[in-house]
Amino acid sequence: MWLQALNWLVKPIWILWIERTVQVQLGNEWYGRYFVHFNLGLLFAVLLDAGLNAYVSREVASKGRLENRNRVLGLRLFFGAIYVALVGIVAYQQQLDWRILAIVVVNQILASVLLLMRAVIQGRQLFISDGFLSVADRLIAIILSAWFLFGSNSFIGLNGIVIFLLAQTVGYAVAVLLGWYLLRFEGNRTDSPADEIMEVPTFGRWTREVIWFVAMALFMSVFTRIDALMIRNLSPDLMGYLGLESGYFQAGIYAQSYRLLDAGLIFSTLMSTQLLPIFSKNIKEGKDNTVYVWLSFRLVWFVGLVALFTAYIFGDEILEILYGAKWEGGPETALALHSHRIFVYLMGTFVAMSSIHVFGTFITAEGRMKWLTVLALMAMMLNIGVNFWLIPKYGASGAGISALITQWFFASACGVRVWKSTTVNTSSLKWKIIPMSVIYGCLIVLVLHNIPLISGKYWIEIFAMAIFSVGALWMLLGKEIFGLMARGKSNDLI
Repeated sequence: MWLQALNWLVKPIWILWIERTVQVQLGNEWYGRYFVHFNLGLLFAVLLDAGLNAYVSREVASKGRLENRNRVLGLRLFFGAIYVALVGIVAYQQQLDWRILAIVVVNQILASVLLLMRAVIQGRQLFISDGFLSVADRLIAIILSAWFLFGSNSFIGLNGIVIFLLAQTVGYAVAVLLGWYLLRFEGNRTDSPADEIMEVPTFGRWTREVIWFVAMALFMSVFTRIDALMIRNLSPDLMGYLGLESGYFQAGIYAQSYRLLDAGLIFSTLMSTQLLPIFSKNIKEGKDNTVYVWLSFRLVWFVGLVALFTAYIFGDEILEILYGAKWEGGPETALALHSHRIFVYLMGTFVAMSSIHVFGTFITAEGRMKWLTVLALMAMMLNIGVNFWLIPKYGASGAGISALITQWFFASACGVRVWKSTTVNTSSLKWKIIPMSVIYGCLIVLVLHNIPLISGKYWIEIFAMAIFSVGALWMLLGKEIFGLMARGKSNDLI
């Protein structure tokens, strides 16, 4: 709960205030350059973890210390070298700016070191310390970025990107020093009672298990993060921007809506971290998981539908509030329409990705990593293929459509897999409320689009959206609304 509160306080400030302001000051083309380089750094970042953090946390929790320290450090260096090599090869082939990419790579390495420290701290059950450490880097980066954004005139072009990245570097470095202090001076956790000691797999068994995790995470990272790089290379000319300039510009437009997608996913991501131990325990004990899967899915479905229909009805107003200066002038009207479409596509993607956080977490708890890996590989190939087809025609909008198709493919397959699970009883579930809630929302949109242009239509839209939200909430959750908070507290679900 403490970890959630800190993340809900800090991460939205970073995403919706700092990153948004940075993009407004840099402009879409220069921010697009940052977005492309940053996403390339994230593309292979899973190799910097490779399941080591979960292994370290389990071993420290059960034994109070890390026995295979040298092997863990050696593997971390080995995977780190592979990460740098892969990023370097792609960057060389794409002729990216090494001045930007070098700092991005350093930041990802520092972030991986921080996560490893947090794994040890979690193993020692220092949860309050871990909560502060989870947001320390962002707090420092927020302070430094705000100082340069509002107290300096140098936040423009390449200089602005470098300043923004270095602010993140300082944040990670300070957090790593704080983590070192906690590990050095807080001491080891006292031994756990016998019934709390967890089984730690041997290093060989862990290596065999982690191969599938790394492959799955890598494939998922590719079909989630490769969009920016493909937009940069494949986008058609737009509004006088030619060649790579058009690609970077459209990547910046794409980043505007992707930022809101990232902000929305905080909810389902934090929920998935709480669901994993619940699912794992129930599956191990052979208990029924129906209530947790069904309730969690309906929660994320409701939030996703509200986000989707809000984007469709109020998308122009939301984007104008966030990036208002970019919509002024004649040609910018076409750009606003382009961005609105991307916003709607990505909010549709948000519904699917939120569902994946529930279904995918359950499948992970079942240990079906090979199945998830094959599915992720299929989704990656689908995403790349659709991007090659649509981006040259529609630019960033094509990438939005590709993300929508890919994520819904992945979510649907995961939903079918959960449906077949022996610990989920689907016969008693009222699945008809899912399509009914979609039809209900579409009817609201249809009515709004047929209302004559009368004074006060804006308030009619707000009222209609409120009706949809209340109606969808009742349709999806019904009488369970009244017991939701109590059930969440008793089961650590909220």
